[in-house]
Amino acid sequence: MYKFSAILLLALMAPARAQLDTPSVPPEQDQRELYVRAAASRLVIIGRVTNSKGISERVRPEDLLDRLNKGTVQHGVLETIQIEEILCRQSDFESDISTPDIVEPLYIFIPFNETNLPDGEYREVLFPNRRYLLLLTDRESAALSAKFELDPNRIYYRGEEHLRGIIPLEPETESNKTQKPPDVVDEFRKLCAAMRPPKLEDKLALLQQLTDSADPVLRREAEKAEKAVRKQMQAAAEEQKQELHKEPK
Repeated sequence: MYKFSAILLLALMAPARAQLDTPSVPPEQDQRELYVRAAASRLVIIGRVTNSKGISERVRPEDLLDRLNKGTVQHGVLETIQIEEILCRQSDFESDISTPDIVEPLYIFIPFNETNLPDGEYREVLFPNRRYLLLLTDRESAALSAKFELDPNRIYYRGEEHLRGIIPLEPETESNKTQKPPDVVDEFRKLCAAMRPPKLEDKLALLQQLTDSADPVLRREAEKAEKAVRKQMQAAAEEQKQELHKEPK
């Protein structure tokens, strides 16, 4: 029974990957809303897929054959990601938001039987031994583990806006020289580097340098980030002012 289930799962994985529609803008060419997308991500990293494993829904043994015959067993794929570079964390954008401790490797779990993706979003697709820039959001591990054969002690991620958060990098050439990555990778890297300092004043200074960039996309996104940082500075100053008023005279 176990072998039959495993074979069926592998057979389902390939068509599940292939049945995706094609987004109007491929992720590696998508230079829209870089600041907003990075700020909404728990982590932005560059990593390599080191393993892909089919995962099945937890089903009672006595119900398994009937569920398989009816085709109602849900499946997914667990992608193991080795981190090469951490570009930024959500806490770089919002100091009051905590980012989970990073434990390597990272795990991305993608269910195959989804019917509730928002309009215009597409399920993530990753391939073994390929490198990606990944904008990741974390998932509720307890709920996932209760439904699927997953370790409840791990953190599981998905792409921010699903496929939009999975940006493939150029494959290595036959001479083992990495080709130039998409422009959006360098734009995310520079934007994240400017947001990394813990002090708002330091973020602002770095962002102001980017607003003079010759890259119109980077300039536009740096201006958005600058406005957000100034707003945070204004809120911090107002909070400090209120605290001073509370102090006894």
